[in-house]
Amino acid sequence: MELLITLIGNAAVDPNFRERFLAKPDDTIEKYGFRLTKADHEMMMDVFGDLTDTQRKELDQVFSTLQDKLYARVNAKTKSMLEVMGRCTPPCHWSIYPPASLMTELKKVG
Repeated sequence: MELLITLIGNAAVDPNFRERFLAKPDDTIEKYGFRLTKADHEMMMDVFGDLTDTQRKELDQVFSTLQDKLYARVNAKTKSMLEVMGRCTPPCHWSIYPPASLMTELKKVG
């Protein structure tokens, strides 16, 4: 269950991960190196597998709203961190680090 919670949490703070995860959860967890239990995998696919375009957009919007609220709070509460690191914008230190194979792809896009 812990890894499933990590996936959901990362979808809330990293828009790049969220887009991949909502489109292809199985491929995303494989590329990021997650190994779920059978029960966690089944639960993940029950919730995030085979989404329609409308469902994917709805979930993306809800995660995006949560992301904005989380980052607003962290930026409001962590003044000392802001002095050292600057303003935290997604994806920043809250998100899991993408595997090397995806870093090259992300650099091309961003």
